[in-house]
Amino acid sequence: MNLRPYQTQLIDQIRLQYQLGHRSVLAVLPTGGGKTVCFSHIAQAAAKKGNRVCILVHRAELLDQASRSMPIHHGIIAANRSMDLSAAVQIASVQTLARRLHLLPRDFFQLLIIDEAHHTSAGQWFKVVDHFESARLLGVTATPIRLDGKGLGEHYQAMVQGPSAAWLTDNGYLANARVLAPPGFNTTGLRKRMGDFDTREAEHRIGTIMGDCLSHYRKHLQGQTAIAFCCSVAHAEAVAALFVSNGISAASIDGSMTGEQRRDLLQALGTGRIKVLTSCALIGEGIDVPSVGGCILLRPTASTSLHLQMIGRCLRPSPGKAAAVVLDHVGNTLRLGHHLEQREWTLDGEHKKDREKAPSVKVCPKCFAAMASQARQCLECGHAFVAETRELEVVKGELTEIDLSKQRQRAEVGGARSMEDLLRLERQRGYKPGWAKHIMAARQTRRVG
Repeated sequence: MNLRPYQTQLIDQIRLQYQLGHRSVLAVLPTGGGKTVCFSHIAQAAAKKGNRVCILVHRAELLDQASRSMPIHHGIIAANRSMDLSAAVQIASVQTLARRLHLLPRDFFQLLIIDEAHHTSAGQWFKVVDHFESARLLGVTATPIRLDGKGLGEHYQAMVQGPSAAWLTDNGYLANARVLAPPGFNTTGLRKRMGDFDTREAEHRIGTIMGDCLSHYRKHLQGQTAIAFCCSVAHAEAVAALFVSNGISAASIDGSMTGEQRRDLLQALGTGRIKVLTSCALIGEGIDVPSVGGCILLRPTASTSLHLQMIGRCLRPSPGKAAAVVLDHVGNTLRLGHHLEQREWTLDGEHKKDREKAPSVKVCPKCFAAMASQARQCLECGHAFVAETRELEVVKGELTEIDLSKQRQRAEVGGARSMEDLLRLERQRGYKPGWAKHIMAARQTRRVG
């Protein structure tokens, strides 16, 4: 396998963590950086040393992708297929393997590799990991964080990180991307379910920008392929119908289709026979169609992981692709940040105050391009951002010294909430008897007023 230098370095870091005695390691590499190549190389090397390896995936498309990338003979554990366990490397659907655990002894595998490892805490994943408790664990993901902001430290002892998305872009491993954030959508008052925005409410509110997504596709992506991320299957079908009715070849893809039907649609997107493929939650992770020219975001999300995974579908470089285009109609970039901004991943996740902190993103008022807030000029149209100036009002007066001891005394009085606390201060400071009663009476008068 031909590895890029940064992939070799990441694999060396993973091995070092195992040598240091860690049983479980989480490897982080941005979408499009080649995670599948890395874990396929590790699986091959482990098998050559006589170890049995299981690669866990949760969708048929990911299983097919991992199988294509595996350079050695391997088995596949999936629904409607009998198990052939003679191969040292097995690529398994986590749903199927969880149902067949009774057929495998607990020490059968020496290495478990979890693709899209941010799902590790889910029931079926945890069930499999718990069964093979003596096996080493390797998780790979672009987004090591759960929807609730918690990290993956309860499952992994160490984390290693590859280069950032910005570095991969600057060095030609990811495509440049123009991010456009047209105004018109507001999540204020939108309820949440299971930590993310209620898709039914979001779908109803998004109905007002259906035509807008068509006009922006024509303006910025005309003739190119794109994936549209929608709130529901019905929403995805409606968006596909909108494009078809306006002469643009489009189709919707969903989980009710057979694996063959889904593969045909992805192939049609890859060859350009279909220009727009719409989806609800089916192709937000791991789908590798490098020729896709852009993403149309029609699903608002509160999940940083989902946000970056969706945009990542159009970031793989491809011959003839100068720059990808992200049409963010639902303000995900403004809420969750630009996909190239530096992110400090940890096994502990994000603190609530950090999750609620607004990202540093600026949108050009002329072309709606999104960029870092420090930009002085729009990277797309050249519009100059003028800093707001405020005239200072001159007020006459003298500076006075701040007496910190008095400030502390007032703070102590404010912190004394009960009569007992006030009486203690009265004694400590030598106030006249009755001071505490006077303060308490004044407080009660204010409450009544």
